[in-house]
Amino acid sequence: MKVFKILMVLLLAGFAGCSSGEKDTASSAGSRQAVDKNVETCRAATKKLGGALKTALQGAMKESGPLSAVNVCYDESEVITDQICDEEGLTIGRTSRRFRNRSNAPDEWEKAGLEAFDARIKAGEKPANLEMWATVTSPEGARTFRYLKAIPTAPMCLKCHGSELADDLEGKLTKLYPNDKAKGFAAGDMRGAFSVKLDLPGAAYNGG
Repeated sequence: MKVFKILMVLLLAGFAGCSSGEKDTASSAGSRQAVDKNVETCRAATKKLGGALKTALQGAMKESGPLSAVNVCYDESEVITDQICDEEGLTIGRTSRRFRNRSNAPDEWEKAGLEAFDARIKAGEKPANLEMWATVTSPEGARTFRYLKAIPTAPMCLKCHGSELADDLEGKLTKLYPNDKAKGFAAGDMRGAFSVKLDLPGAAYNGG
């Protein structure tokens, strides 16, 4: 029931205008501008993180192949992510229902968003174009702008996330990630999503 409610919030608050950001339901121009600014901030952060991780992985692949790339994911990706969080003043990470690292398991909001993305993909949309956002209010009244951007599987990713992995790589992944779910992807599949949290000032009016 909880997941259903979150999914409905996504559909009503973010889904309809997610691709363009032009159909926000806020009545004032100021509110629309604030949402647009938050979306652009989140887009920039995901682009920055994606670019940094891609550069690190490509360098490792060129130097020593997939085994070295696994080391980057295991040892360096969290450091890179934390650095960008500090630089941008927000929280960003990656999530997937088929995760490799348990710390990337989706929370309820992310899970509902990934399910909505799956539905849109089945309807013909491409993973590279999928994004959504919503303002979420906690029971205590704290407001957080949340953003999700799908990650398509690039050909390079298949070295470590595809269906046919080298034996030495398979062994290393099993050792590092005993509960690995992030294999068996094909190029173009949605492998997961970037997830951003941006704390907002003030508390939402609760009608009291």
